[in-house]
Amino acid sequence: MIGIGPILKSKVNSYVLWCAFLVLTSFFSCKPKKDYAHQRPNIILIYSDELQFKDMGYFGGDFQTPRIDSLAHQAVVFNHVYSPSSMCTPSRYALLTGQFPGRCKHKYFLEANPYNEPYSIVWNTYLDSSTLTLPKLLSANGYTTGMSGKWHLGPEDVLPGLLHPEDDAANTQVQHKLQEHQDYVSHKVEQNGGFDKASSVMFGNFDRFTVKDLQFHNYPWVSRGAIRFLEDNANGERPFFLYLAPTSVHGPHHAKGLANDYALTPEGYLPDVPQYRPDLAKIQSRIKEMSSPQSHRYVGMAMLDHQIGLVLEKLDELGIADNTIVIFLPDHNTEPAKATCYEKGLRIPMMIRGGKRYPNRLISRDIRTLDLFPTILEMADVALPEHVPLDGQSLVPLLKGDLERRMDSIPIFAEAGYTRSVKKGRFKYIAFRYPRHIEEKIMNGELAYAPNYLDQVQEGLAIISEKKYPSYYHQDQLFDLVQDPYEQNNLAYDPQYTERLGEMKQLLSEHLGSFSHPFDLKPSAVMESKEYKRLVAETRKMEVEHMDWFKRDWGKIVWPPK
Repeated sequence: MIGIGPILKSKVNSYVLWCAFLVLTSFFSCKPKKDYAHQRPNIILIYSDELQFKDMGYFGGDFQTPRIDSLAHQAVVFNHVYSPSSMCTPSRYALLTGQFPGRCKHKYFLEANPYNEPYSIVWNTYLDSSTLTLPKLLSANGYTTGMSGKWHLGPEDVLPGLLHPEDDAANTQVQHKLQEHQDYVSHKVEQNGGFDKASSVMFGNFDRFTVKDLQFHNYPWVSRGAIRFLEDNANGERPFFLYLAPTSVHGPHHAKGLANDYALTPEGYLPDVPQYRPDLAKIQSRIKEMSSPQSHRYVGMAMLDHQIGLVLEKLDELGIADNTIVIFLPDHNTEPAKATCYEKGLRIPMMIRGGKRYPNRLISRDIRTLDLFPTILEMADVALPEHVPLDGQSLVPLLKGDLERRMDSIPIFAEAGYTRSVKKGRFKYIAFRYPRHIEEKIMNGELAYAPNYLDQVQEGLAIISEKKYPSYYHQDQLFDLVQDPYEQNNLAYDPQYTERLGEMKQLLSEHLGSFSHPFDLKPSAVMESKEYKRLVAETRKMEVEHMDWFKRDWGKIVWPPK
């Protein structure tokens, strides 16, 4: 007769063996979680169009932006980022080259700005295939690079004569021409920008597109190009870099596009595009009681927030969010300081989400968008060729928490039209100088108005700025940004600040010495003359003739804010 002990022992042993079998089976059958510690990350750079801090909920703004806010809460947030220029084209040039716009070597820029004269920064700093860009470096070093959205880095004379303003976008033959045009534009962007793939590209602004039927913001079409790039490259052997350039909140009026058929695109008819749009009925119900400028910004931000949400959701769906760094910032700020060197136009927010690499925090130190070029190269483990001079430095130490690597008082330089500026700590100095040929016209009585920073008569942005900034036409401007954050009180002619003015001039002079063009900071007798002051007085009477939205909306806005 067998005792009970051996039986129990046998059953216990069998149970232990069975549990061990289940554990081992589970271990080998489960897919191990990816370890990205030693892999180069994917990088998405979302570069939107002229945002204000108050456009985003995270900064206590006017609108709810839940997806942007969620990104911010997972990111390193910078609230003192400076664009080197408060205009689309030069700010984008700087981002993709790592250099100040004034270093542009495009033939059109040099034809308009001979080396013996100060250059004027307007919408003229183009890229061509000879320019070294961030995408070119990344592509040459193991990355697949893509672009979707607004380009604005080349003359808009693409395929002249192919399309016409009155073309019917729903017509089949017109759609074939649209496809031909988009193929050409995409190729130009790939060639001049250095991207492996460009899709859903708007060469300039939507309101400048030749076909009137398509002069509206088509966010779903741009989102389609970005999402398809992610799907095509999520599981490739190479990491990817995506440059996504949305059009919020630049014109045309965002609310006017809500009634359009988004399937009609600058690329032709694409029936799948509407799936990338947000809830339009919800947006329309929200804007019924809004003023024109408020509805414009609300719709633009709703579209942008939805688009960023689509990208973040797609990263999660593809299982690559942990190994994808997401960077979000605008190219510059907005009126009344667009196309100037004033703070309102230059200072912008930025968010960098890097997961465990970069712990979430807010950083309020002065940095530059020019710093992104070397930052992204370091993130991607790409060495910079020795012959390429850069105007920024990597932010990776800051992102990792080494706050001692950067000082609060680094000089911040900017340029717009015939103005140059430097900010250091609490002080800002702006120099406005005309080239000699303009001064001669002033003294010879050849001009009816004082040329603005951009030397463009009836330029709407300049008229807006000169009405809001009393010192706009002063050749030297010095501001204490702590006491005077809206730059209304020029200290340059106050004897108490003579020494400070000299220090700031010296800083700017040393910086300008690194450029091929001259910019003389010596006082201009012409700009202190009675004739010049008379022209300034006449110019200040000028009204914006071609920008109804300004007379109706911006004209009512109080600046500086109370």
